[in-house]
Amino acid sequence: MPILNIESPPDYINKFIHLNMEQLCNIYDEGVYNNPDTDIGVMIFQCSEKENKMDVQYMNSEMLKGSFDEETIKNITSNKQPDKKIFFIFDMDLGCSFLMQI
Repeated sequence: MPILNIESPPDYINKFIHLNMEQLCNIYDEGVYNNPDTDIGVMIFQCSEKENKMDVQYMNSEMLKGSFDEETIKNITSNKQPDKKIFFIFDMDLGCSFLMQI
């Protein structure tokens, strides 16, 4: 499944992120704080507009290794910009993944 680098996700995801940005950043920062020995952290979104579903989880590098293959992890983390948070969004309705850096 290809991972798309995008400026803006589908509208319903964009609205969720903007309405919950402070809380999402707090979850991300807490994940980084609680995992000081990990080299990377990613906020994972599994969402469906049709089912009105938005599951959000912080994953450290060990959790990523348990959920994704090495190539996918490399695609997610290889171009991380300093001081940016990685949001990996899987839209179940569209069957595709988006990668955002916030």
